[in-house]
Amino acid sequence: MKLVRERPGIVAVVAIIALVALVLGRVGFESRTELATANAHRDNDRVALAVEHYRRAIRWSFPLNPYTADAVSALESIAAQLETDGDLEGAILAWRSLSGGLAATRFLYSGSIPARHNANDQIARLAAMDRSAAIDANLSAEQLAANHRRLLGEEVSPDPWWGTLLLLGMAVWIGALVLVAWRGFDSSGRFRWSSARGPLWGALVGFVSFTLGLLFA
Repeated sequence: MKLVRERPGIVAVVAIIALVALVLGRVGFESRTELATANAHRDNDRVALAVEHYRRAIRWSFPLNPYTADAVSALESIAAQLETDGDLEGAILAWRSLSGGLAATRFLYSGSIPARHNANDQIARLAAMDRSAAIDANLSAEQLAANHRRLLGEEVSPDPWWGTLLLLGMAVWIGALVLVAWRGFDSSGRFRWSSARGPLWGALVGFVSFTLGLLFA
């Protein structure tokens, strides 16, 4: 308790590092487990289950995750094999699982993901081969593929600036409230305005930033 009172910054940094390490460890464990499960299903010719678990392995992603690339390669291989076997629905499912898994790993400043763009191209190409809809009767395969690709490319992503404001606002808001609880009361539990005034203004600014980010992100 003495260290907490005298060195709160050090304690906070250690706590944050421990939390990040715990989260990364959990994510890495889950990604490896899902990949191993997917490989086992694939070896036993349970392709649909393998595709599902490869998608989950991709979703459990973090920077420099070695398991994501393996799962992406496996889904690409499964999709190509299913198309060769004439199972177009299965191939589309594999490509969609790949695209959806990678889409779920995006963050505010994510750049272009080549594997996802390729998956969307393949989905559009395979979907254009289905000529059962009457509305598509007068369109060529190239036109249908272009239409599907355009729809797949439409994304509703968080605005980076407002998203950053939201996250920073939440951090400031919560941090300021912690400071109020820590510094705003004396040893007998009485509120001290002189000590709590700064943190309270910080909490107000953080709350406003969080609210604006939530509205416009």
